[in-house]
Amino acid sequence: MKIIDKTPLVDEKGELAPMQRIQGMLKFGFNWPNELQAQKAIVSFFERQLEKGYTLIRNMPLGASGITVPIILLGPTGIYVIHVTYLRGRYEAKGNAWNEESGSGFKPAAINLIQRTSRMANAVKVFIERQGVKLPVEIEPVLIAGNPGLHIESVRPAIKVMMIDGIKSFAAGLVTGRPVLSIEAVHEFTDRIINPRPPKKETPAPPVPAEPEPRAPWDQETLPPPQMPQVSRARAIFNASEEAKPFNPAELDFAMLDEGQAAQAPPASIRETSPAQPLPRPTPQGRSKRTLGMTLPQLILVAALALTFLCLLIAFAILYFAGPSFLLP
Repeated sequence: MKIIDKTPLVDEKGELAPMQRIQGMLKFGFNWPNELQAQKAIVSFFERQLEKGYTLIRNMPLGASGITVPIILLGPTGIYVIHVTYLRGRYEAKGNAWNEESGSGFKPAAINLIQRTSRMANAVKVFIERQGVKLPVEIEPVLIAGNPGLHIESVRPAIKVMMIDGIKSFAAGLVTGRPVLSIEAVHEFTDRIINPRPPKKETPAPPVPAEPEPRAPWDQETLPPPQMPQVSRARAIFNASEEAKPFNPAELDFAMLDEGQAAQAPPASIRETSPAQPLPRPTPQGRSKRTLGMTLPQLILVAALALTFLCLLIAFAILYFAGPSFLLP
């Protein structure tokens, strides 16, 4: 199996240095190292079980959308978007809901992993099909428990949910399953995820000139022959510049909204009067304001780390310059 690892901030061995660990926690969340550790165990298992024909893409960012998909597995049996959770405890996967244990029952969890995994699968589908191709199969979302201490009670979940002891049967099904994609199709979709490209523009066929009406014999030598319309030089240069325009993967940007959340249209009183005065973009709900690319809790943590580091430097300077006499009574 081929593995394409796009995980940021890790070294050649896939490990996080202390500074990269802190940087990743500030950018991706405090539990990001735990998520990477859970992913690493599942990826190693797939690498041992799956043979040639399968490709695993890890932590792939989709264009400029800000969406990072943990695992995309492509092979003859289909395309799978896999989210590995590091959680432990008792949870319930019921339909489209993800609930955590609360007393003698369950309550909705703060983050719905079922909906998140389903939206990531839909994002990968949109990312590929916006390049002008049609997927012959549906992308299947899969939620895997990466921690043996996580117990999931499944009640007809909307996606495939499995605990860590169910991975063996899942991998065996991939090996013995009925092929639905050719090797060429797997390579093409993998390449379109790693190196997106714009859809091919269909060149319109030139217009067929209408046949002139037959003329009398005495009138055939008096009229000039019909001429085909010629494209102007300026128009030809413009068309050539449009075809030579490089493709920017950031143009595949799109948002992955929560279910039931629709994009808000600007008020009717706002109008775009000129290209220099574009309409303001609505701020997505639930997204906090950022300063220097970080949220307020992240800024507070950075300030606390900087203050602690400064205090250590001051203490070291006092001990160095004062000498042993500073410690004696």
